[in-house]
Amino acid sequence: MKRLLYGWLALLAFCPGGVSQVLSAGAISNGTLSLSWSGTSPLQSNTNLATGAWQDETNSLGKNSATVPLGAPAKFFRLKSPAGVSLSRANLSFEADGIPTATPQGWQTSGNADALLVTSNSAYDGRFSLLLSNATAYQVQTSLLITNLANGDYQLGAWAKNSGGQGVCYLAGNDRLTSLPPLASNWTATIVRGISVTNGQCLITLYADASASNWCLVDALTLTNDQVAYAFLKGGDVSELPRLEYYGGKFRDQGVAMDCLQILKNHGANIVRIRLYNDPGNPDYFPANQLDPLGWQNPAHTLALCQRAKQLGLQIELTYHYSDYWSNPQAQYKPHAWTGLSFPALTNALYTFTRTNLMALTNAGIHPEYISLGNEIDGGILFPDGANTNAAGWTNFAVLLNAGYAAVKSVVPASQVVLHLSKVDAGSVNWFFGNLKNLGGNYDVIGCSYYPFWSGLTTDQMRTNINAWEGNFNRPVLIMETGYNWATNTCDGYPGQLSNNGPEFFPSTPPGQKDFLLTCFNDLKLITNGHCLGDLYWDPVFICVPGQGWENGQPNVVGNTTLFDFNGNTLPSLDALQYNN
Repeated sequence: MKRLLYGWLALLAFCPGGVSQVLSAGAISNGTLSLSWSGTSPLQSNTNLATGAWQDETNSLGKNSATVPLGAPAKFFRLKSPAGVSLSRANLSFEADGIPTATPQGWQTSGNADALLVTSNSAYDGRFSLLLSNATAYQVQTSLLITNLANGDYQLGAWAKNSGGQGVCYLAGNDRLTSLPPLASNWTATIVRGISVTNGQCLITLYADASASNWCLVDALTLTNDQVAYAFLKGGDVSELPRLEYYGGKFRDQGVAMDCLQILKNHGANIVRIRLYNDPGNPDYFPANQLDPLGWQNPAHTLALCQRAKQLGLQIELTYHYSDYWSNPQAQYKPHAWTGLSFPALTNALYTFTRTNLMALTNAGIHPEYISLGNEIDGGILFPDGANTNAAGWTNFAVLLNAGYAAVKSVVPASQVVLHLSKVDAGSVNWFFGNLKNLGGNYDVIGCSYYPFWSGLTTDQMRTNINAWEGNFNRPVLIMETGYNWATNTCDGYPGQLSNNGPEFFPSTPPGQKDFLLTCFNDLKLITNGHCLGDLYWDPVFICVPGQGWENGQPNVVGNTTLFDFNGNTLPSLDALQYNN
C-alpha cells in the first residue's frame, strides 16, 4: 500500500507489483477530483475491495493525470503495474512465447487488448515483434516492469516501424518518453533517454491512441545504464508574441482563447527563445526604422516577455542580435549608437550592453539558462569590424565574442553561452568552430539552424552530420531554429519563405508537419551520447494578423510554418512537444 487519501470519499491508492509510484490527490472542482502520478501506469478503480473487480479508467491511458467524479458510492483507485522481472529474464524481443500471442510473457496490457499481438510477420531481430493495430479505432497500453536494477540514468533503445497518423504513439521508460517516428518502410532506431532509476525499477511502456488504419511494430528493446542525465528541450522563438497580441492576435486551444505561452506549456514546451535588439523601431536611423516604432524586442519589451515566460516556469534562451534589426549571415548591421566607434570602444560597448541587460534581468529574478551571442553568425557580427572575411576579421570576431562571454559570466555564470550558425553540415561547422578554437574563442554550446529547405538535409542526414563533428569540439548541440510548412502558401495566398520542405517527404499539411517533428526529435535524441540538448522551433507563434509582417509594409512570410493555424488555433504538431521529453 503506497498512500491513503482521506476525504469524504475515503479514496484508497496502492500499486501492485512493488512499483514505487505515488498517487496524489489535487484540487476538488465542480464535483470532480484531480489525481496525478509519476510514470505511465494506468489508473484503475473499484467500488468494492472485497468482491469488486478492478477496472481501467480509460481516460488515464497514456497519461499521468486524470479527473474523476465525486459522488456515491465510494470509489477506490490504484495504479496498475505488472509483476517485476529482472533485466536478464525480460521479454524485450518478444521471443519468449515462441508463438504469435496477444499476451506476451511479462507484459501487462490495458485498454483494447485485441489491438496488441506478438507477430511473426515482420521482425527486426529473431522471429517476432510486437504489433499494435486494430480493425477499429483503439487505445492500448502495455507495460513491462524491470526490477533489480542498479540505480542511475538509463537509455531505452528499440527498433520500430510505424504507419504514422496516430493521435499518440510512444515508448516510455518510467516518466521519460519518445514518440515513435512515423516511418513505415524500414526498421528505424528510436531511443528514450534520461530514465532515472532510483528504486531499482524501470517500467517500460508502449502506448497508442489510434485510428483503424494506424499500426506500429516494435522490436529488440534494450535497457542500458549509460549514466547520461537527459531532459529534451523543446519550444520555440516567441519574440513576436507581444506585437501580435497588441494588434489583435488571439490564440486558442480546442476553441478556448488562452495565453499563448500557457498553451505552449500545456502542450509540453519547456523553453522559449526571446531575441533582443538594441534600439528597434527608432524612426531616425536605418535599418531600425524598418521595424515597428513601438520598439518591440527592445530591452524593455524583452524584459517583460522574459518575466511572462519565467512566471510559467519556462526556461529561457536569450538571443542578443547586437543590432537594431534582424541579423543573419548576410546582414549584421551595427546598432546606430555604435557606428563610428573605434574597435576597443566597440568591444567595450558590446560588453557593457550585454552586462547591463543581464543585470536588469537578474534584478527581476530572471536568469536565462541559455544566452546566444548573435544570431546566425557564420560571417561574424557587427560588420565590418567583426566580419570574418580575413585573418584580421577573424581575430576581431573572436575578441568581440570573448567580450560577450565574459559579460555573461560576470552576471550569470551558470548560463550557457551559445554560438549560433545558420548551418548544420559538417563542413560548415568544422570550418567555423575550428577557426574559433585556434583563436581561443569561448563558448559552451554549439547552436545550429536546421531547416530541410535551407539545408537540403533530411533529419537522418542532419543527425549523421552532427555525429560527424560533435566529437571534435566537446560541446553539446542545440538546434536553434527549425521550420516546416504545414500549408503550401501563407494566409495571403503567396508562398512563404520556405518554398518547399526540401528533401523531406512529409506533405505540407498539419499532419505532415507533426510527422516531420516526430521524426526530427527522434533523430536529435539519437545523436551520440545524448549530446543534442533539444530543438527551438522558428517561428511557432507568428500567426496571421492584418498589417503585421516581417518588417514595416512587408508580409508575414512564416504564417504557414507556425504551430498554430492562420487563426491562432493549435495544430497537431504540438503533440510532438507534448509526447517527447
